[in-house]
Amino acid sequence: MVETVHNERLEKVPNAMVDRLGAARIGTYRGELSAVQLDRLRGAEGLEGAAALMRRKRWQYSAICTDEIFIAQAIVHAGYAAHTFMYAVDLLEERPVLRFGGLGVPGLQVEVGDRPGVGLAAHYRRPGAHLYTRREPRGAPYEMGGRLGAWAAPASGKTDFRAELHTRGAAPALTVISPVPAPGRINVTQKWTALPVKGHLKVGSRSYRLDGGLGALDYTQGYLGRQTAWRWAMGMGRLPDGRRLGLNLVEGFNDTHPTANENALWVGEELIGLGRARFAFEKNHPERPWEVQTTCGRVRLGFRSIFVHREVRNLGPVRSYFIQPAGVFEGEVRVGSTSYAVRLVGVTEDQDIWW
Repeated sequence: MVETVHNERLEKVPNAMVDRLGAARIGTYRGELSAVQLDRLRGAEGLEGAAALMRRKRWQYSAICTDEIFIAQAIVHAGYAAHTFMYAVDLLEERPVLRFGGLGVPGLQVEVGDRPGVGLAAHYRRPGAHLYTRREPRGAPYEMGGRLGAWAAPASGKTDFRAELHTRGAAPALTVISPVPAPGRINVTQKWTALPVKGHLKVGSRSYRLDGGLGALDYTQGYLGRQTAWRWAMGMGRLPDGRRLGLNLVEGFNDTHPTANENALWVGEELIGLGRARFAFEKNHPERPWEVQTTCGRVRLGFRSIFVHREVRNLGPVRSYFIQPAGVFEGEVRVGSTSYAVRLVGVTEDQDIWW
């Protein structure tokens, strides 16, 4: 990890991620990138043929929380492999009410397009199951949803989920273009949290209104290395004065260049860059408390897990250790010269994958 050149106010995102000579515009930006253009990279940053297919990974992770429910959904296209998951945690009863996951055929059952903003298209389809996050070309709100037959998630029951994540009046997205260790090349991520939400979730006999909730989006695509590992935290809530508050922190990924840094706060209509993140937790017991903070001193939070989503697989050349606890952050966040006691709902994550 390289220490960041810390800028709370970020430059506007470029019109394209690649310049006219084929070099990636490395950096941390505010705003939505129109498209990821890995095929335009040239020189040491570019890949072609089978190497490009093997190293190109892309995913869309989306989440929503209200006072009652936390919902997470991921659609992952790893080139020669693909999978999805979705779960929902009742925050009042502190237990999961939905768990679903599955593998899929890349490009047929699972797809993640090249546009992280307007025109986003990410879906998973199989008989009895359809999950998606998308945004129409006209620039409407993001749509997140899914339909699961009763047999697809038998412990939960038939599921119908539809939501809109609105960008109007929200703080801008965070876009990071970063080098990654060889044999990877470049990674692009667009993060967005604390977006106003409307919608509903029905799971079996349970119904949840999502109006007034908050949403988060994580679009990532890149030529990644054989091994990819990180620690991640995402949380959403409100400050005592009612302003929407979102948090994104990562350690071990997108942090090998001083100007690439995806640690940020979304406060009302403002996006604020942060210093590097530090995570403390028990790797063998991720259900136990975590601590997360930033080197700039603006974030100091403890995290209590309610439910732990686990995906540990050994499929020969593909081996994954993916642990994502969902729960509650509590602690202190400093905005400007004022420190606030906060409570956020979200996730932490510990991932180490060979692919």
